[in-house]
Amino acid sequence: MSYKCRRVFVRMFFVIELSLIIGVCLHIPFLKSGAVNVFDHTQLTEAGDLELAQGCFKDEIISDKDCGGPYIMAPALRFSNYQVKKGENISSIAKKNKLDLYTILTVNNMEQANDLTVGQKIRIPNQRGIMHTVKEGESLEDIALAYNASIRKIIRVNRILDPSEIKKGTNLFVPGAKITIDFGKELLKSAGVIAVQEFIWPCGKGRSHSSFGYRIDPFHGRRAFHYGLDLTPGNGSPVYAAKDGVVTYSGWMGGYGKLIVIQHSDNFSTRYGHLSNILVEKGQRVKQSHKIGLVGSTGRSTGPHLHFEIRENGKALNPAKILGR
Repeated sequence: MSYKCRRVFVRMFFVIELSLIIGVCLHIPFLKSGAVNVFDHTQLTEAGDLELAQGCFKDEIISDKDCGGPYIMAPALRFSNYQVKKGENISSIAKKNKLDLYTILTVNNMEQANDLTVGQKIRIPNQRGIMHTVKEGESLEDIALAYNASIRKIIRVNRILDPSEIKKGTNLFVPGAKITIDFGKELLKSAGVIAVQEFIWPCGKGRSHSSFGYRIDPFHGRRAFHYGLDLTPGNGSPVYAAKDGVVTYSGWMGGYGKLIVIQHSDNFSTRYGHLSNILVEKGQRVKQSHKIGLVGSTGRSTGPHLHFEIRENGKALNPAKILGR
């Protein structure tokens, strides 16, 4: 090949290569623009409308792949079975599984939540929320507004294909539902949940004659342990049940004199000693503040007072600490 031909060939090659480079440079922005358009079209197709598509870019979304709905923020609903163990209640089970009380109550449709038995199986969801039963004429929008919840999350969690097909009686899980105080109270009432009842003073905050713990026994002068609190409101003063329960003893009992023992539902019991008069019978169910007797000085007593004890599983506790004296 002659020198002149080689020069022509090199020039043609250079022009072709330069054209390719220029073409690629001009085509890259077009590809980027096209990618955005394709992405937007895909997003709109999945979300259904422009408003939902634009909403994908709010705080709920972590990356572009989540557009069309908050997959990460609304995981699929799953359940596991939990067996009740000895000493557990609905509140402790909820806390153990990092849920709230209302989630477990509604998911299990409980009517007697206070009467759990060892070995009983309870459904545990993988997220907090409320199980809602759709009412006549109720829409997803109504449900989302009622619980101040995300309608998209409700759709995702329950895998709803056509929101217009939601029928009366359908159970829907509302993730992250927020409830009012009144609704919460009504829910607890319908589930038979009784709020934890605190002890009250059995005869008012009368002056303490003798405290809980070691003391010098007034009869033999030696150091001895005193298992209760002696209150001196005055001879014949009324004595009231410190908490709801059942009278398990009513009568004379050695050094206690006339004694009443009340068993409560939470492994606690209370004793009321040295009474002058007993106003309840064994087996009788009493409410908190029910008048059960009168202060006296029967049994091993140095004067009119009420000997009051609080015991848990038979072990004496300091009443002053429990009552917050």
